Amino acid sequence: MKRMHLIILAFVIGLALCGWLTLRHAIRTAVTVPPVSDLPAPTPSASKPMDGWQAGIKPDTRTDYTSDPATTKRLMEKLRQEELRQRPREGRN
Repeated sequence: MKRMHLIILAFVIGLALCGWLTLRHAIRTAVTVPPVSDLPAPTPSASKPMDGWQAGIKPDTRTDYTSDPATTKRLMEKLRQEELRQRPREGRN
């Protein structure tokens, strides 16, 4: 019975020690409030150049990238040759 009391006491002391160390760590690593500056606050117009740049980008809505039939035929032939070179049926990449 005496041994059981020692184990419970050691467990409670261990939990208290863990709690104390956690609290101590939280206090030491807490974010402190920076001092208030006398400088004026930055103007909100600082982000407008980036907004203007992003608004200037327009999406490409074209769907006919290869309108030349000769170019399409040449690209399809190159694709077929590359597929033959890799030989996927034989397990090559």
